[in-house]
Amino acid sequence: MAVVYRRLVANRSFVAGIGAVALSAIALGMIPLSLILSSGTSLVDGAFAAGAFGLANAVGVPIQGALMARIAARWVVGSSAGMSCGVMLAVAASPGSAWQPVLLVGAGVSFPALAAALRASIPRSFSRPGERTGAYALLSVAFQAGLAVGPVVASLLATSATRRLSFVIVAAVIATAGSLLALSIGRSAPSHRSGPPLPVAGVATFGRILAISGLVSMATGSLTAIVPAVAQAVGSRGLTGPVLAALALGEAAGALLFGARPLPSSRRSQLVTALALTASGYAALALVAGQLVLVAGLVFIAGALSSPVTILLSAALDDVVQPGMLASAYGLIVVAAVGGAALGTIAAGLIIGSSAGVACAAVISATGVAIASALAVPRIQRRPTSH
Repeated sequence: MAVVYRRLVANRSFVAGIGAVALSAIALGMIPLSLILSSGTSLVDGAFAAGAFGLANAVGVPIQGALMARIAARWVVGSSAGMSCGVMLAVAASPGSAWQPVLLVGAGVSFPALAAALRASIPRSFSRPGERTGAYALLSVAFQAGLAVGPVVASLLATSATRRLSFVIVAAVIATAGSLLALSIGRSAPSHRSGPPLPVAGVATFGRILAISGLVSMATGSLTAIVPAVAQAVGSRGLTGPVLAALALGEAAGALLFGARPLPSSRRSQLVTALALTASGYAALALVAGQLVLVAGLVFIAGALSSPVTILLSAALDDVVQPGMLASAYGLIVVAAVGGAALGTIAAGLIIGSSAGVACAAVISATGVAIASALAVPRIQRRPTSH
């Protein structure tokens, strides 16, 4: 294990926070598939319910982040976890109820923004740039790993347990994760900021960060349509899941390698390089669209190359926004990523369904990442510091 990771895991509070984020991501990954697989009516109703929860969660993350700028994060995450847990228990107790969409919206808005809370606490816990980069990497790995495990758990419960038990387990995981993080981040008060939360000079920079996150996530989301299309074309539809799992494995491997040792080059050059390489990976997909094994390898590579982008964008927030607004700003990046992935899946599905095919979808995804690389070229404008 690299020296930087040894220092990070020696911090018990941070390790507990990472565990809490992983647990919350498992719950977040379980909910949509649980709704779809165990819906008492139809697949369409289950998908609609999952969409309602997801949209509500996208709204709730930045709201909770803004609250953390005024209220200690431990109270925000503790209260939101309690509320979300209670609403999920209500969902479990009222299957097929007309109130279920309202309950799911409530559960989504109140779902604790644990990743945002931990991200905001990292600059206070670690002063060295190398340690911060490693901490951002571990945060990314924990969140992605949880999202990968969640659907697997949901599918197992859907075949072996009642619908109510699935959501009771989700509620228990939410409560455990929220309590663990609330205890791990201690009694830190919200950071007092001087000046506006996002100076005028930083508005354009923050907009570029959101745009880059959205464009890269659109490419990632396109794989949700590209991989099944390739697998079906070669008669191996059952391998869709394992091939898509290669993306999560690549993201985890790339994050761990990138965060293990600081690189001598500037953050901007690292970001541009990572984006350019990622664009090349997606472009290469167009050349091997008929060979599932090569597609799986490129999916892994694309995940490994794109994970440093997520870490670098998160680190750039320290230079752009005031400390008290880090949780809210990080929440907006998460929203851009989730929305971009959804749009990428829809766009790729429409392209593949037309006469253009998989190769065209891969080229368009590569073009989107190339545009993101161009957006990363201008220098990050640092926020003014008070003396």
